[in-house]
Amino acid sequence: MKIGNIEFGNHPLFLAPMEDVTDIGFRKLCKRFGADMVYSEFVSADAKMRIEDDERPVGIQIYGRDVDSMVEAAKIVETLNPDIIDLNFGCPVKKVAIKGAGSGLLRDIPKMLEITRAVVAAVHTPVTAKTRLGWDSNNLIITT
Repeated sequence: MKIGNIEFGNHPLFLAPMEDVTDIGFRKLCKRFGADMVYSEFVSADAKMRIEDDERPVGIQIYGRDVDSMVEAAKIVETLNPDIIDLNFGCPVKKVAIKGAGSGLLRDIPKMLEITRAVVAAVHTPVTAKTRLGWDSNNLIITT
């Protein structure tokens, strides 16, 4: 498996981004115990973030609902030199989703795609996305 310039084995172990959990100490602990790649918890454009070399490869996750804000956040995050920038389209937390961010974007697929295209075009870092199958079990958007 390869993401950008990072080569992984057949069954890599990824630490998922989790709010209030995946801080630098937890990421480094997971790397020490075998995680192939770690992700930060999602951060907004004005948040403070740091990466240490011993936790690489590392992804930084961003979230938002506005194209320009997401592009700006990706550019800011890119200055920290993460291995991957991850777009959060999956967070179901009510305070995030109700504002149309996280999984709330699953109610506006054209905007989700617009954000994705704009961020990919704006940065040189590989971009991934965290999402869900749909807003709820009656509105599945992503299928096999």
